[in-house]
Amino acid sequence: MLVERDEQIAKLTSWVSGAARPHGSTHGSRHGTGHGAASDDPSRPVRAAVISGPVASGKTALLHRVLERTADSGVRLLSAVTSAAERGIPFGVVEELLRDTPDGAGPLALHGPRPGTDGLIPAETLVAFHARLAGLAARGPVLIAIDDVQYADPQSLQCLLYALGRARTAGAGLALLTTHGPDAGTSPPRVLDELLRQAEGPRLRLGPLSTRGVEALLAQRADDAALTNGAAAARWRTSRLASALHTATGGNPLLVHSILDDHLPRLRAVEAPEAADDSLHAGEQFLQNALICIHRTGAGGLRVAQGIALLGNAGRTPLLARLVQAEDSTVEQVVAALDDAGVLHGARFRHDAVRTAVLESLADEDVHLLRRRAARLLYEAGAAPVAVATHLLGDGPGVPDEEWVPGVLSDAAHTALASQQIGFAVRCLRLAEQCSRDERERLQLRSCTAKFIWRVNPSAWAHELRPLNVASHNGTLPISESLRLVGDLLWNGWIDDAATAIQHAVEGLRNTPDPALAAELGGVRAVLASTYPTLLEQMDGALGPTPDGAERPAAGVPEDGVIAATGVLHGVLSAGSGADAEFTENAERILAGTRLTEESHVTVRACLLALLYADRLGPATLWADRLLEEAAERSAPGWTAVMQAMRAHMALRRGELVAAQHLAEQAMEQLPPHGWGVGIGMPLSALIEARTAMGDHEAAAALVDHPVPEQMLMTRYGIHYLYARGRHQLATGRHHAALTDFMHCGKLMRDWDMDRSGLAPWRVGVAEASLALGNRDQAEHRAREQLAEPAGPRVRGMALRVLAGARPLVERPALLDRAVALLQDEGDSHELARALTDLGTAYEQLGDAAQGKTCTRRAWRIAEGCGARGLSHRLQPETHGAPQSAPSQPGPGAAPSPVRPRPSAVSALTDAERRVAALAAHGYTNREISAKLFITVSTVEQHLTRVYRKINITRRQDLPVSWDIDVAHTA
Repeated sequence: MLVERDEQIAKLTSWVSGAARPHGSTHGSRHGTGHGAASDDPSRPVRAAVISGPVASGKTALLHRVLERTADSGVRLLSAVTSAAERGIPFGVVEELLRDTPDGAGPLALHGPRPGTDGLIPAETLVAFHARLAGLAARGPVLIAIDDVQYADPQSLQCLLYALGRARTAGAGLALLTTHGPDAGTSPPRVLDELLRQAEGPRLRLGPLSTRGVEALLAQRADDAALTNGAAAARWRTSRLASALHTATGGNPLLVHSILDDHLPRLRAVEAPEAADDSLHAGEQFLQNALICIHRTGAGGLRVAQGIALLGNAGRTPLLARLVQAEDSTVEQVVAALDDAGVLHGARFRHDAVRTAVLESLADEDVHLLRRRAARLLYEAGAAPVAVATHLLGDGPGVPDEEWVPGVLSDAAHTALASQQIGFAVRCLRLAEQCSRDERERLQLRSCTAKFIWRVNPSAWAHELRPLNVASHNGTLPISESLRLVGDLLWNGWIDDAATAIQHAVEGLRNTPDPALAAELGGVRAVLASTYPTLLEQMDGALGPTPDGAERPAAGVPEDGVIAATGVLHGVLSAGSGADAEFTENAERILAGTRLTEESHVTVRACLLALLYADRLGPATLWADRLLEEAAERSAPGWTAVMQAMRAHMALRRGELVAAQHLAEQAMEQLPPHGWGVGIGMPLSALIEARTAMGDHEAAAALVDHPVPEQMLMTRYGIHYLYARGRHQLATGRHHAALTDFMHCGKLMRDWDMDRSGLAPWRVGVAEASLALGNRDQAEHRAREQLAEPAGPRVRGMALRVLAGARPLVERPALLDRAVALLQDEGDSHELARALTDLGTAYEQLGDAAQGKTCTRRAWRIAEGCGARGLSHRLQPETHGAPQSAPSQPGPGAAPSPVRPRPSAVSALTDAERRVAALAAHGYTNREISAKLFITVSTVEQHLTRVYRKINITRRQDLPVSWDIDVAHTA
């Protein structure tokens, strides 16, 4: 099946029909008995046509087609097919040509070159061969056809050159038609060059098929398939598919047929055109023929192709030549031949499957040898570390024993991180550690590996730390690595090991003072002071004073993000709220200049906690969400889990109970319990609090029973856990147990110099537990104590709610009104619902049923919205699915309902005022209204002021909830 070859077929058919006939005089000796005839005229032309072209371009098919067309022309055909394996057989082609000559001629005596004759064939052999051909030509024209003449043995070529030259002189009808393919990597015999140089006849070079040619071939093959399924074949007659075929094969006819052979069964199997799959997968036939094409490019073809497959491209000829140990010229010839054959496109394989197949053709031992050589050559050529490391990682048994290897692998690991190739980076560091001859370097590499492992596989992190911990105990770990190891050891609860690492660092700095390391030691002290205070007490002042987070490092010492951030966190926990502004500004400044990395994730964690504990929930939430997106983009489950736990606490303090539950659960799914170490207190406490506030006490109880590391209660994470457990105990009627947890929590916070309500408002917990136990004096004392302490609006609102419960009934509405106002501004929906519930109860007990129902109705809506199902269920009337939209008629003696706004007054409100008022009436805070309506908080306040004036009310609680405003859509 030949396409785009009609012109060549016609030209060669005409030449064969006429070129083999005698020309000029037929007189004179045709037998050439003179033995010096071979050198009479070395430049005389011979009748010869040559078909050349890339591997598998259809040269043999064209030759056969021409021979078929000229079979009845009266020309006698002598043919031979050569191969690279037979090139070394002397006179192999001659014997094949003469195998079908008449038996009467007898065998031909063939003798090779005699010693000292420079490879010349004896004259008697040349004369005998010529005589045999001349005898045949005397009976009629003779055509000699040789397929792949480049593989013909030199002896046969000398005979042909002599015979054809003599025949031309004698006018005998003798001609030669050959195909000539590439033979890259070997030098052709000189006699072949001479033969082709003297050839007089057409020289046709076949190129690859054009896209249109591929489309024509595709149409022919599709017609074959249409014998069983014409509809499906129509799908294959598309220019798009032809273009894809051409791209995959470069127009090589053999490869085009191979892909179609692989696809034809699928083509015949489908029942409709739309069911046919036109994807060009690499099937077995295609891959086999692609390898054949590579083999046929010459002796060095496969070796060069293997080198290209290994390097990924053939763009650097000298490097490739050194890799496969070949001459530059050989490599250039093979690359050109493979490009012509459609295997390569430029410097790369057209199909990745072919590249894979070529690599698989290498024995394992050869692969290892080539990869090691490639790595060294690339390194010497100044290639990128990642390119060098790719080959080093593919090495065989054992490790490369060269000094440059660990450094290249380490550089490659850090480069790979920039493109999120974490697995590759870890493999680089592991191999670098194996290759390193220096113990110090090996420990540093292991430390880097541990950081990367925490990011991608936190569960395996502790295992990575153990060798470093052993080195720390042995005193062989460098001071800098000892200090960096402390936080990791503490996280895993290895308190004593951390103390050993710190002690070694302290002793080392005494002997060799270093300002930078001294600053790091100060950072360690800040970590201990803010998170692991019990260990700080054990160190008994050996670490010196804790650095102030607001201070800059000493002159000449570069600012370290971790040191600055831990200092900020310690400052927020230990200082009064009056210093919060400076600390939180520093925290946001650090966050703004920090990208999430192995080194910086501790920095951002400390800054987020500083904002959380300083009650800066808005900025904290904004930064946490941004960093969660960044962690997700970098596929870092360790980082993601820790930030989800902190984000859960932020949601909890806004009363977003469902969000808090989901975040905490996701954090514990991302990182299993043994991966959390003492940090388990962070997500676990958020989940316990969220489940408790939602009224899911059974789930909260199961979480409280969850085993936790004993060392956790010696850390700041234990504070969160104790407070959350106290909330659960209180909600389930275990008031004494709750009081114990809250008091223990307070004692630890005071002892550790982190008595900050933003960490845990333990005084509110003690007051609430005391109130539940009937100790109103103790409840009032603790509530007022909390109000006297620096605290944000949320905690003050919580304290006022509990204080109201401890005071006489008549005083409660005023206290609860203040609590509602603070909680609305701060945006804690759950605590706002609780305060409104108490306010509604107080009003009803005082006889103001209408006002009480209004507050209760608002409390129900807010509880429903924030997920406090237990509270919303208690507030829901038994006779209806929701609180009534209008209060029932008051009974005798009840306080009168507040005057409803006149319709004319309500109609005077603008749309913007009605939207703001509706959201405020349903319990949304000013900040939440601002966010939902995309206006400023100041604008919200102005709208509410005008609403109060227009409808003649003085406070938020009097806003009617029953206005016909779709709050869901407004929000």
